[in-house]
Amino acid sequence: MKQDIAILTNNFLDPDDPSKTNIGGVETWLSEFSRLLIDMGYSPIIYQSSVSYFLLEQNGVKIIGTGQMDRYKFSKWSHKDIKKKQIKWIVYATSFVGEKYFIPNQIFIQHGIHWDYPNMRPNFFERIKWESIRKKLSQHDLKMCKNAKLTISVDTNFINYARIKLGKYLDQNRIRYVPNFAIAHDKIEWQKKWDSTENIDIIFARRFVGRRGVHHFATAIEGLIRDFSNINVLIAGKGPAENFLRNKFKSDKQVEIQEIPHEKIASKLNKSHIAVIPSIYSEGTSLSCLEAMASGCAVIATNVGGLGNIILPDFNGLLIKPTIKDIREAIIHLIHNLTYAEELANNGFETVTHAFSLTNWKKRIYESLIKSGIRDFSNRQIPS
Repeated sequence: MKQDIAILTNNFLDPDDPSKTNIGGVETWLSEFSRLLIDMGYSPIIYQSSVSYFLLEQNGVKIIGTGQMDRYKFSKWSHKDIKKKQIKWIVYATSFVGEKYFIPNQIFIQHGIHWDYPNMRPNFFERIKWESIRKKLSQHDLKMCKNAKLTISVDTNFINYARIKLGKYLDQNRIRYVPNFAIAHDKIEWQKKWDSTENIDIIFARRFVGRRGVHHFATAIEGLIRDFSNINVLIAGKGPAENFLRNKFKSDKQVEIQEIPHEKIASKLNKSHIAVIPSIYSEGTSLSCLEAMASGCAVIATNVGGLGNIILPDFNGLLIKPTIKDIREAIIHLIHNLTYAEELANNGFETVTHAFSLTNWKKRIYESLIKSGIRDFSNRQIPS
């Protein structure tokens, strides 16, 4: 009989309409993590916030919408149900689901430092307020890391921060670096785009939120589409900045704004020459960056969070400052140097194939569970 394991996350399915799956790195990570647990003989139960209660099952995974949108009430409800079901292991899949009711000696997934936002508020008291919030957020993650049986960190940025702040109180045997993954495509699916570069396709495939650099990207390309008649830009995703984007480019035929299901984004990436990952803050080893590399795109990424764990400058991509000027100049540089861009794309593809493959990710997760002393997993075989 399979053993239940609880997974707490903010959103997996849409909290308003559970018939829709959210598109994002955490959701993709959780889907593969759940498949891995099933292969190991476990029955994952995902608890998430939602407007109304629901209980669904997808691909062997139970998904419970708690009917609570307030994160404290969601956490309280989930922990009460976990206790009632006598579930031994809890996976805190994001930082924000462990507040107040966090149980020590469980599993914590740290997806990157999320409190590194610029505090540029002009009012002195507002800056003090937000610095207080920043400190609270960082202390929360450090507390979870310190007290978890296992912390899986997707980048080395948080691990180094934890070493500095926790010092001797950090048990380094309890924290593991497991970067994110991507599934490399057959070269035949994307190589031909580099044989035809009369028109250059540029893609931004991310959530339309400020921290992902959507406003910086939009401003950077606004001038480029006037200077280069041979570029086409696809802004793929959804989010609160959608109206901003549609108003900005409503008369520009070179720019397409479209919500694309995650399972179909690869076909767009396979046709794109340049992918831009212009994160401003709150970034781990970006799934969007890895997926672009897996599709033979020349990647431009900012030197934020865990992106420096992925991009080796001038080898498998360009690593730039998170400014509009740098984004614009990097795109122009690649447009004028397409042979170099293709070289970056090929090296990026090889990087994903050898270092960030799904197979490697599964092995790293599995070994992390074993070496952390979580005994329930000790007799399972490493999934292929």
